Amino acid sequence: MNHISLSEHFFLDEFACPCCNRVMLCHNLFSLIVLLRHILGKPIYISSGYRCPQYNARVKGDSNSYHMKGLAVDIVVHDIPLPELYTIAKDLGFTGIGIYPQKNFLHLDVRPGAYTEWRG
Repeated sequence: MNHISLSEHFFLDEFACPCCNRVMLCHNLFSLIVLLRHILGKPIYISSGYRCPQYNARVKGDSNSYHMKGLAVDIVVHDIPLPELYTIAKDLGFTGIGIYPQKNFLHLDVRPGAYTEWRG
C-alpha cells in the first residue's frame, strides 16, 4: 500500500507503523537518514519508524516517544560497529541518539532542543 519510493534507497512503507500502516515522517529526519545512507555506502534497515499510540504502548515505548511524532527511527546497519555509527550520526546533527548494544541498533531522532543521548 505505501510501497512508494522516497529516494534511491528508501520506501515510504519502511517508516510506517506495523499495526495501522500510517506514516508520519519529518522532512529533517528523512534528509538526515538519506545523508547517513550516502556517507555509509551501506543499507540502513529501519526497524521502527512511526508508531501510532496503540502500537507504541504495545512495544512499551515512552509515552512521549518521538516515534509517535514522526521525529524518530530505530536503525540497524550491518558490518559497521555501533560506536562508529553513533559518531557519524552525532556529527550529522541528530539531536537524540539511543545506543542499544544488546540488540545492535541505534535510535535516532530530531527532537527540538538540546542534544540528548542514552544507552538502552
